[in-house]
Amino acid sequence: MEKNKQNFVLSVPSVVKKGDIMIKKEVQFETITPLFTGDVKREMTEIKPASIMGSLRFWFEVICHFSGRFNTEKYSKEEFDYNKYERLVEKNPSAADDEICEQLQLSPVARYFGCTGWKSKIGFEKIYLGKDEIKFVYPRNNKIVYGKNWYLPNCYFEGKFTIVFTTESTEIAENILWPLLNFIQEYGFLGVKNNIGFGRVRIICDGLESYQELKIDGKNFYPSQIVNEVNQKYKMINFNTICYYKLENVKSEYFVAIKKLLSDKSRQRSNEKSWQKRHYIFGSINNDSFSNKIGVKTDEAKGPNATKIIPLIRNKDIGFLGIPGIIHLPEV
Repeated sequence: MEKNKQNFVLSVPSVVKKGDIMIKKEVQFETITPLFTGDVKREMTEIKPASIMGSLRFWFEVICHFSGRFNTEKYSKEEFDYNKYERLVEKNPSAADDEICEQLQLSPVARYFGCTGWKSKIGFEKIYLGKDEIKFVYPRNNKIVYGKNWYLPNCYFEGKFTIVFTTESTEIAENILWPLLNFIQEYGFLGVKNNIGFGRVRIICDGLESYQELKIDGKNFYPSQIVNEVNQKYKMINFNTICYYKLENVKSEYFVAIKKLLSDKSRQRSNEKSWQKRHYIFGSINNDSFSNKIGVKTDEAKGPNATKIIPLIRNKDIGFLGIPGIIHLPEV
């Protein structure tokens, strides 16, 4: 059963203007799988900007972490030191923000998406839905796979929505935001409930597909290069890599694909003899502590654990995204 709701516009705080310059661009998204951005009551009545921004920040951190280029003391700070910032500006008034941030040892994530005392350089002006594109779905049956505890939320969104992005400069848009969006379109998710494949989107915006290369501090790289294509299932169980495993070509309509993926994932979980690997990789509500025998430090890996093998549904194929190496991120 479906219910259409009134068109709405969400106004959200944008980034601080630098001088009088603010770069704005509309980007339209279309859902490949349902989108859910629930509130504190775990309900969805609108697309929540905070949930979308959290997804952008998370996948940017994934890219930075697995690139291996920003895991050093030089990029170790997640909090802005205002007093040190003032001293550096006083010493060199013409210094660019990037130069000062490097001296402050701010990580790229904190630098572009904000931290305590430092505003994000990337933001939204608004999110809006065309009158004919609003489609909130209220499923009659929430059960996805019979006999398993995978459920649909009471309401989710399918269709097209537009985000008006803001950035402090054209360079940030072209070097950071557009490559990030292209990576998310290929491998990432927006919103939550990714464990049931929610949040896969395609981008409808001419020219954006040409921006594939991230540029941070003069270092250029393609985010997609950090994803290792593999053919055998258990190669994806690797604690130090992010990888995509293509299961097979099937009809990628959501309910057909997700039932097959979740059933396959259930078999993989059952076949894993080590309870530590099983709970750490596939998720568990237990208060487990994990030993170095499975490649993680005990003090960094304690249960409960969310799954680190995520169903990935594309237009032409389906598979899994494995991210078991991201043990220090609270969002996982």
